[in-house]
Amino acid sequence: MSGIWRVWLNAMCGIVVLFGLIMAGGALPQTELPARLLFEWQHQGPLAIDQAARVTLGVLGGVMCGWGVTLYAAIQAAQMLGQPADRIWRLILASILFWFIVDSSLSIATGFALNALMNVAFLVGYVLPIMASGVLRR
Repeated sequence: MSGIWRVWLNAMCGIVVLFGLIMAGGALPQTELPARLLFEWQHQGPLAIDQAARVTLGVLGGVMCGWGVTLYAAIQAAQMLGQPADRIWRLILASILFWFIVDSSLSIATGFALNALMNVAFLVGYVLPIMASGVLRR
């Protein structure tokens, strides 16, 4: 994988971790502002963050941080292996597609279609470098 695609994927992993930290911040009233602004923009108006939502944001944020680090580790391992890593790249791609289908479908079904639109940007951010780099053609 060439340098630009490697840097791009590493940055995407960092963005996922950062987004996870924003979500986790929504778990506490003192740090909820970034998450609140994002949700109110997606919902197109004020949105209450109750105790159940705070727990969910804390868990979701932790999962997203872990997912970003896990993707980073898988990408690093695939790059270290070189040509024999095509199966790892396919599994990385499958995990991203699975997330996209579930998250986007439920976002639309629950009235948060803007989240699904944001998901398209994440999807392209991961799929484009994987496809363009040629790691699946080996």
